[in-house]
Amino acid sequence: DPHWARALLGEASAPPADSPGPASIAERSKLLTVLSEAERADWVAAFIAAHGLSEAFQLLGVCTVPWTGPLGRAVVDALDIARDGGSYPWSFSGVMGLAERCLDPAEADRLEILTTTPDEREGASPGAGGYWSEAFQRLVSTLRLRATMEAELTA
Repeated sequence: DPHWARALLGEASAPPADSPGPASIAERSKLLTVLSEAERADWVAAFIAAHGLSEAFQLLGVCTVPWTGPLGRAVVDALDIARDGGSYPWSFSGVMGLAERCLDPAEADRLEILTTTPDEREGASPGAGGYWSEAFQRLVSTLRLRATMEAELTA
């Protein structure tokens, strides 16, 4: 029942421990499958915007492909924030792999700006910017390949 699922999920921006339902991400993922595709994507996008990607992998797995614009932007924004925070991309390899398979291929041109290597900031992990640049290049290349394949298959 979608009404119960909404009630148990609570607000996506609230800490999972404060939700009226289960705090377990796996159980929340099951509740999300009861919602419509659009509502599910919106809830997961709001969760990522509030909490980042650390617990989002299972939630992303129940979203329809290709991801909606708001969900795709939330994922890419969170990856960009992780890059700016000085983390290494392999800490987010699962989400990056999902992004390669689930982002709308039409997003490739918009994401091109992320392929540049940022200046290393003080306190950032050494070389992280270059690794992120490579990871975003791979993402953009994969999205372009998917767009080409889709165009050929629908022609």
